[in-house]
Amino acid sequence: MASIAVCAMLSAGCASQRGGLSELEGGAEVGLRRGSGWSTLKVRPPHVIGPRVTLRMTKGEFSGSIDGSPVHLRVADDGIDGSGPLGQVSIDIVEGAGQTLIEGTWNATRVHFTVTEQSLRGAIAVRQASTFGEVAFCQYTLDRVEKDGARSGISICDGLPEETRLEVPRAVQKWLTRHELVVVLLALLSSPPLTSLERE
Repeated sequence: MASIAVCAMLSAGCASQRGGLSELEGGAEVGLRRGSGWSTLKVRPPHVIGPRVTLRMTKGEFSGSIDGSPVHLRVADDGIDGSGPLGQVSIDIVEGAGQTLIEGTWNATRVHFTVTEQSLRGAIAVRQASTFGEVAFCQYTLDRVEKDGARSGISICDGLPEETRLEVPRAVQKWLTRHELVVVLLALLSSPPLTSLERE
């Protein structure tokens, strides 16, 4: 079923745990590797915190910032809406036929992901680190499931394809609803580690 696909997408154990705020003690670290670079988010409800992301969950809402710009998102039964760091967020989450579709707008630009038990494919708008205020897109094709449950494949963020790995601990599934997990996933995929060519 499609709900199983979302859980499978977010099932890997993270390779490392780092210290941090006392509020995050006992949390789990979600990780995205592109090439040799990592982006991570430490999740311990109600907090989701990383180098470029600071979010707090309260009664089905996320508030905080991504890349220093304010974020306020509401999670509903059929999707996510609100405002992202660069504009409107309005996302439908449709489950069925062995896949989950995540589509709509993120930062007032189109976002689309198709998730199955074996793959995660799609694209999302990101803010380039050295061009503040400008928007680019990252395209992800993660079509391998590793023995530890991580998703791997390639991603392109305005440069050459990079080997990419997505890790999300099983513990996160116990703490968040499926749609809350999608918010965390989109926050991570929209703030990826960039290569030196992509920063130019």
